[in-house]
Amino acid sequence: MLDRQILLVLPDAGRDDLPLSTREVHRKLSVNVLDPRSLRTVHRELDEMLKRGLVEVEWRGRGKYWRKVAGASGLAAKAAGMMTHDEALALQTLRRFSTWRIPTLVAETLAPLFEAAGKRLAAANSEHERRYRKWIDKIEVETGAFSLQHPEVNVEIFTTVSQALFNEQQLEIVYQPRTKTDNADAKIVHPLGLVEVGGLVYLVAAMSRHPKPAMYRLDRLARANMLPEPFAYPRGFRLSVYVREQRQFDFMVEGEIDLRLRFRSGAGNHLLEAPMSVDQQTVQNGDTLDVRGTLLSTQRLRWWLRAFGPNVEVLHPPGLRAELAAEARALTALYEG
Repeated sequence: MLDRQILLVLPDAGRDDLPLSTREVHRKLSVNVLDPRSLRTVHRELDEMLKRGLVEVEWRGRGKYWRKVAGASGLAAKAAGMMTHDEALALQTLRRFSTWRIPTLVAETLAPLFEAAGKRLAAANSEHERRYRKWIDKIEVETGAFSLQHPEVNVEIFTTVSQALFNEQQLEIVYQPRTKTDNADAKIVHPLGLVEVGGLVYLVAAMSRHPKPAMYRLDRLARANMLPEPFAYPRGFRLSVYVREQRQFDFMVEGEIDLRLRFRSGAGNHLLEAPMSVDQQTVQNGDTLDVRGTLLSTQRLRWWLRAFGPNVEVLHPPGLRAELAAEARALTALYEG
């Protein structure tokens, strides 16, 4: 068990990560493990792992600095010899097409397993086996949305936040919002969930004196430390309700509306197969498609409507129609001016 915990905190020689001293390895274990071992026990275990070829050591004077050998993992080491081509293909497909940020961050833990899968596919001994290797080049995934270059999330911070969330322990964070990028004040929060929205990852967390949850973008966390103190996860809180029913990520929710739209030039035809609401009704009339349904009035809805430009007309409600008409006049004045 201890060797597995050590492998999780050690830098990887396969990625040219800088090695850690024995004391630094012990410090990381003390932060991430609920039952930390003594420095002497960690040192002794590292020496045993060196004999088994799981880690490598670099001497600096009298100090030892450690990294795990590229691909070193108990799971990966066993899998390398037993993995079938079907399993290897499934892992490589997961690795390539995991475009969402949370799965990508979590997949760092599985990196040795992915490497074992790559080696398994590379060792093709027949034409049938070579087809597995070529299959991955016959698939592509393209998002239908405009792609932005989202800020990176620090992997160590993500790991710490995830562990605190899993163990239901308090988390000390330093958050630097756009309005205060130099903030250095720490706060203690109770992590309740992780949510990905449009390529950005948020921590949903509460505070002891402010039980109403708040959202913190992970890329804006300058520091995160898991504290030994646990907290009582609120019995009535459900992340799915917070996200989907309260629509906390939809921005400026104004309640339900009876939305009626008229599409032209085939712009709304995709709604015939992917409805915008469960009660959607459609009427096709020549080149136009009238669509009606009950939706929440949000900023996201407005962003979606604006994307159709002159190919959609809001018929109802009057307030939303007037709002978008005013925007259209302003846009015309901008380009004509």
